[in-house]
Amino acid sequence: MEHLHHFGLPQDPFSNEPDLRYFYESTSHRDAQRRVERGLRQHKGLTLLTGDGGMGKTLLARRILESLEEEVFEATLLVMLPGAADATGILQRFARQLGCEEPATDRAGLLGQIYEQLAIVREDGRHAVLMVDDAQIMTPEVFAELSGLLNLEYEDRRLISMLFVGSPELDTLVQNDASIMPRVDVRVRLQPLDMENANAYLTHRVTSVKGNPDIVPPAAMDALYKFGRGRPRLLNTLGDNALFEAYLSGRSAIDASDVERAAADLGIGPDPGTTYSQLAAAPVPPAPASFSAPPDPIAPVIAPPALDLDEPVADFELGDDMLSPTAPPTLDLDQGLEDALVEAEIAPMQDAVLEAPVEEQLDSGLEFTSEPPTVTASPFGDASLEPVLEAEPIEVLPLDEEGDFELAEAELTPLDAGDADALDDAFVELLEE
Repeated sequence: MEHLHHFGLPQDPFSNEPDLRYFYESTSHRDAQRRVERGLRQHKGLTLLTGDGGMGKTLLARRILESLEEEVFEATLLVMLPGAADATGILQRFARQLGCEEPATDRAGLLGQIYEQLAIVREDGRHAVLMVDDAQIMTPEVFAELSGLLNLEYEDRRLISMLFVGSPELDTLVQNDASIMPRVDVRVRLQPLDMENANAYLTHRVTSVKGNPDIVPPAAMDALYKFGRGRPRLLNTLGDNALFEAYLSGRSAIDASDVERAAADLGIGPDPGTTYSQLAAAPVPPAPASFSAPPDPIAPVIAPPALDLDEPVADFELGDDMLSPTAPPTLDLDQGLEDALVEAEIAPMQDAVLEAPVEEQLDSGLEFTSEPPTVTASPFGDASLEPVLEAEPIEVLPLDEEGDFELAEAELTPLDAGDADALDDAFVELLEE
């Protein structure tokens, strides 16, 4: 390819083909391989190896297959294909791998042939291993048939161990099958590469094809890790596209802008150190209890404070950014009537009468009752004084030293004619004074 020659590369360093020459033993892959091999070498029943797409599970499975010595193991690798993973077909493929030239077409005949071949392997002093890649696409029927092979024994020893390799859906498939879950002896999850291992992986890919690692400088590596999420397949895809972008621009090395352009073309957003599934599970902070959730993030709506109808109606004053309630004026009836009205900032209709001399007040025709004046507050905070006028006479006390008058409480009881005359005489005497 012309763009590869531009960078002095004899081969594509970012190919996604499962070629063991490109395998990089990262910390995560080395740990996973050791755990899987421990289960197989101890003749465990079922081992699960799972990981997100593009983590290099297939390449790791092939490396594990190559690491199993032929004089110790009879290892077989089957790759599940969509639409061609029926139980009979899978068992026939496995029988051929074990050395059966003409597999039977019926289930009973197939199981008999497989058992016979596994017994031959055991008598030869070796242990059979069946590895299944992309196991998550198996149907429950195939799952049941393959797991049933774990029951085959020869001289009180298990004849076969299995390794199922697949995406996280494989974990769900196993957990939902009560007959398979107890058979799982080893469970391994392949983790993404961290930044250090991702940079070492990219350098390893370039040097594997005898290329100059300087074509991927540190700034480009940081950008590749930022968009690649530590997944080898995605790092390869971005690296290959960024390499072509640098070639089109006439540069001799990949720039961070080349990686960003490649990511944009592939529809991949920056997400350093975090996968998309983790972002989707991220909790959303709850809305404040006193406010409603805004329907539009661009123009949030703030709900006003709720009113308690059992409390006195309050005025509202416009503050800097919200409405704040203010309490209505209160009237202390233990004070003098005029002082209380002034302190409450109330302007009653009787102000002119209260400021006039007592004689003019009495001549004004107002009749005061024994009940104190009531103050009401409107919804807008304007308080008013509403005197209660009664037709019934009351007892009027003499003026005190300061010229104020006081209203005494009177019992509202019916008066006879004599009492009415006596009250009239007292009223006349009061006017003469």
